[in-house]
Amino acid sequence: MDLGIKGYITKTPAMGGEIKKEAEDFYVEEILELDLTEDGNFAIIRVEKKNWETLKFVRALAKNLGISQKRVSFAGTKDKRALTVQYFSITGFRKEDIDKIRIKDAKIDFLGYSRREIRLGDLLGNVFRIRVIGAKNGEIFERTKNELGEKGIPNFFGEQRFGTRGITHEVGKLILQKNYSEAFWTFVAKPSEIEGEELRRIREELWNSRDPVYGLKELPKHLTYEKALLQKLREGKSEEGALLSLPKTLKMMFVHAYQSYIFNRMLSQRIEDFGELKTVIEKDWACYITYKTRKPSFVDYTEIGANKSRVELLIRENFATLALPLVGYDTKLEGWSGIALDFLSEDNLDISSFKTEHKEFSSSGSYRSAGLPLAITELSFNGEIFEFYLPAGCYGTVFLREFLKSK
Repeated sequence: MDLGIKGYITKTPAMGGEIKKEAEDFYVEEILELDLTEDGNFAIIRVEKKNWETLKFVRALAKNLGISQKRVSFAGTKDKRALTVQYFSITGFRKEDIDKIRIKDAKIDFLGYSRREIRLGDLLGNVFRIRVIGAKNGEIFERTKNELGEKGIPNFFGEQRFGTRGITHEVGKLILQKNYSEAFWTFVAKPSEIEGEELRRIREELWNSRDPVYGLKELPKHLTYEKALLQKLREGKSEEGALLSLPKTLKMMFVHAYQSYIFNRMLSQRIEDFGELKTVIEKDWACYITYKTRKPSFVDYTEIGANKSRVELLIRENFATLALPLVGYDTKLEGWSGIALDFLSEDNLDISSFKTEHKEFSSSGSYRSAGLPLAITELSFNGEIFEFYLPAGCYGTVFLREFLKSK
């Protein structure tokens, strides 16, 4: 899969090893600021769950309570193959209702009430405890840790951003090119080596035939979105119309994934050009860091000009990082960041392409920290388990790649 990630910022040897042998090997716990009260319309729960992807857990929770999923809210999504601790708010329920919930592989604790629901922006970050099987000695760990402290830690978007098959950004690119037919079939049918042999065979046949009847008959039941799209096609909708029938969050994900791909390419190029992430020049952007609950989180972005000396000081003190654009139709691509225009041009796109006739397929753009503001001293490795904290939106597997340097 080409996700735009090239090379490493560190020169140390690989520690090697593998992660995610078992769900318990990948532990993630959310850090939130909860405003609990003795009353309020929202019940707040803490859930420790194993092998539960967040949206599927929300569906199971809502079904268990006999309510709409819209009454359950959360601060961030988590992958399935992990042991995760998440917080949820449920509208209009009391403790005695929560105590009756029984869901397999999920331990649910009632924490109290709140006068507002938990929202996406409430997540400050996550604590990770990741077991790595077969990693090499701690001497390499210390050397890599020190080099990251000197150069900065790349904040790439991880594989999860691009979907199981790693094709979500390809769909986004095709949508921005207004090639809705190819976007449709890429999402529904493009084969992937990551999937099992039988599913790969079905997708390959569907990719070549583009026959919705065959796809509806052969694709497994769990591919609900693919089957729903094929049904729309069979009912006479166009590929564009079918894509527009998808849930809003999924529609937005396509273009966001393409933005992430361009960001990864820019970050890879920045490392190649500068060798580190702590040098800033005029027309760059900076990301500022705050330390709520004594943990770092991102708060604001500004362009670098007359404030360059102050930004450099803040970077040295770990209160700021270099930021790079998530390209959209309002993005200023000046100075070094203009390289994004070259990457877009390779795909026959420019920044105006991000403004389409469909709101969910458009984006004005934003910024993202190019580096991880990890307090290196808080990172630990005991010969098998890495433990560390990252701000919201950062990927534990991306951080570990600099140490493991394994596929």
